[in-house]
Amino acid sequence: MRIYPDLPMIRLDGLTQPLLQLFQGSSKLEGVIKEITPASILLQLGQAELELPLESSRPDVRAWLREGLKVELHRQQGVFILKAQPAASQPEPAALAVRPLDEALLALDIPPTPEALLTAKTLLEQGFPLQKEHLWVLLPWAEQGRLEEALQLLQAGLRATPALVELVSELREKPPGQAVQEQVRQELPLELQESLTHPSVKGRTAWSGRVAQTEVGHAVIRLLAAEQMLNSLLAAQSSNTDLVFFLPFLQGEDLFASWVKISRDSPEREAELQGFRLQVVLPTESFGLVTADLFVQGKTVRLHLGAEENDQLLADGAGRLTAELGASGWQLTEVTVGGLVECARQSLYAMIGR
Repeated sequence: MRIYPDLPMIRLDGLTQPLLQLFQGSSKLEGVIKEITPASILLQLGQAELELPLESSRPDVRAWLREGLKVELHRQQGVFILKAQPAASQPEPAALAVRPLDEALLALDIPPTPEALLTAKTLLEQGFPLQKEHLWVLLPWAEQGRLEEALQLLQAGLRATPALVELVSELREKPPGQAVQEQVRQELPLELQESLTHPSVKGRTAWSGRVAQTEVGHAVIRLLAAEQMLNSLLAAQSSNTDLVFFLPFLQGEDLFASWVKISRDSPEREAELQGFRLQVVLPTESFGLVTADLFVQGKTVRLHLGAEENDQLLADGAGRLTAELGASGWQLTEVTVGGLVECARQSLYAMIGR
């Protein structure tokens, strides 16, 4: 939920399906704020009730919210907006009484322990309503110091199982340039080794169904699980058709993974203006971890490269890259090369997850 302070207006994100069911083709609904809690506001819209998450940390939101306030819910170009009706139609304001967070927890039969208060506060900050089922799912993980990992699974619409919480933790903490599995080349059939010379869709396809019951096979299954989780998280965060996938490859005796994210422009843009962004994380022997960020529109390309090591050597090859792309019909309008930012060294999330 985001507020525009100059207008009594709130944009609502992440509630597309329930709101579409209420609108049923219309562009505006009228209602009244029935109840306000530290977690949410409850709207009465005709015969229907709708609970909306509320960021309690934003005083500018609460400055105009009150129980009994008449509101309008608008649908504008795929975005849902809540705003107050004109002042002339409003009843006289009543005193706004909002229960403290510990009282809200007690009302849900949850003791207001430090972990419960932290969990509730975090839910509100992330735009979730303060619901008992969310609290009971997250509270055990908060007590183990794993609240952030469990919350990301909740945001992705996935269950916070021990295996998935561990997977999230690994993605957050494991350097993306680290080998997926060491000393695996000799375990793989020769034709599979040849397919994994470079990161490619061919290499991933060749892997399908091979050496599944081996240790390296289990490592690739974990990559598939990570890929699914990241795509679920992206789908929950954005209405765009973002896609994340990995490409396995061999480097020396070890198995590595290159990660790719493709982000497309909004479909509302005119066709000739639409483009896409391609982000790549690639472990290399000569440059350490390399990131590539490409912006493509038609046949024009803008490129930024970041290298963990020897970035100047990589920059020296930019001219040849421009020539090779030009020979293939692409126009490289901008290219920059620099050292890898610290956050990208630490976590795959820095590039594709968050």
